[in-house]
Amino acid sequence: MSWTNPQTGRRFPAALLLILCGGLLVSTTWAAPYTPDNDNTVLATLSDSQRALTPASPPQNEADALRLARAQIDYGRQQGDPRFLGYAQRTLRPFSQPPSPAVSLLWADIEQQRHQFTRARTRLTELLEQHPNQGQGWLMLANIERVQGQFDAARQACGNAANSLPPTTVVLCQASVQAMTGQHQRAYATLQSLADSPLVSDTTQSVWLQTLIAEMAIQQGEPERAQQALDAALALAPQDAYLRYLQNDLWLQQGHSDAVIADLKNWQDRDNALLRLAIAGKRSQHPQAEQWQHAYQQRLDAAELAGRTVHQREHARYLLQVVPSPTEALTVARDNWQQQKELTDLRLLLAAATAADNDAARATARDFIDTHGVHDAALQAHWPEAQP
Repeated sequence: MSWTNPQTGRRFPAALLLILCGGLLVSTTWAAPYTPDNDNTVLATLSDSQRALTPASPPQNEADALRLARAQIDYGRQQGDPRFLGYAQRTLRPFSQPPSPAVSLLWADIEQQRHQFTRARTRLTELLEQHPNQGQGWLMLANIERVQGQFDAARQACGNAANSLPPTTVVLCQASVQAMTGQHQRAYATLQSLADSPLVSDTTQSVWLQTLIAEMAIQQGEPERAQQALDAALALAPQDAYLRYLQNDLWLQQGHSDAVIADLKNWQDRDNALLRLAIAGKRSQHPQAEQWQHAYQQRLDAAELAGRTVHQREHARYLLQVVPSPTEALTVARDNWQQQKELTDLRLLLAAATAADNDAARATARDFIDTHGVHDAALQAHWPEAQP
C-alpha cells in the first residue's frame, strides 16, 4: 500500500502515515512497518502538557485564547513541532476579524516561524502603522528584515523600538544587525561590556545577550569565548532549543561528535536534534548513524506527504553533510538563500558551492560579503581570501 504526492510524483509507503498521526518511527530495524489491526489502535499517547495545549473546545474569550496560543507557540518552538503552530492558529482564528494588536503579534510570530516572511512583514507593517508604540512588533520586524538581508530596514526598526522598549533591548537589536554589516568588532565589544555591567538583569535579556556574544565569538574565531557565553546562557535556560543546537553546532565544528550524541540522544523526537545526531553519527561512524539518517529521511518524507514546507536550511545541510549530494544540496541552499541571509545560510551556501564546485554560487556569496562587509572566520574554510 502506498500514496503518491500529486505535485511531486513521489510515492510513499503507508507506514509514513503513522508519523503524520503523531507516532514516531524510531527503531533499530527498517524492514516491516507496523500496520494497526483496526482504527481504534492507539498509535501515540499525549503527555499531560500536550493534552493541556490541545483542549477539545477552544477558549471563548480573547484573554484565554491569547494565553493558550502563546503556550502553543512556545511549545511548538521548543519542540520543533509545527503542529502546535497550527493549533495556535485555530485558537486565534475566532478573534482575528479584526485582530487586536496582541492577536496580530501572535499571528506574525507563527508566520515568522513558518518562514512566511512576506506575510509576517505585511502584518507587522499594518499593525505598526496604527500602533507605533508596539515595541515587540518593531523587534519582530527588525528580525525579519535582518534575516532577509534588508539591513537598513532592520536598523530603522530597531531604532523605532526605542520609543517603547528599554535602551538595552535596542542595543541588542542593533548589535545583531551590526554583526552582519562591517561593524562586528564594535558590536562584539559593546556586548562584552554590557555583559560585565549591571544593566542587564532580566533573564530573557541576559539569555539574548549571551547568545549574541556566543554567535559573535564563533564569528570572530574564538571558540573558548563562545563556550563561556553558551555556558552562561544555558545556565539560565537549559532547555532552550536554539541554545542547545548552537552548542551542538559548536561541538560539531570542533569535531566533538561524541558530545553531540550524548547531549541529544534523548531529543530524537525533534527534527533539528535528529539532524545533528545524523551528522555526528556519520562523522564518528556511530552504530546508530544509519538509523538516525533513515529517521530523518522519514521526517522529510512525512512532511512532503502532509504538504508541509520543510525548512530549507536544514534540508540543504542534510543533503550536504549526511547523504551527501552536493548538487542537490546546492539547489536547496540557493532556494534557502532567497529567503534567509543569516551567517548560517551564507556558510551553507558557500560550503555547498565549494562541494559542488559551482563558481556562480561562490560569486553570489562573495558579492554579498563584499557588499555588506561581512566578517566570519568560518568562511575561510571555503573561501581563503575572506580574511578575518
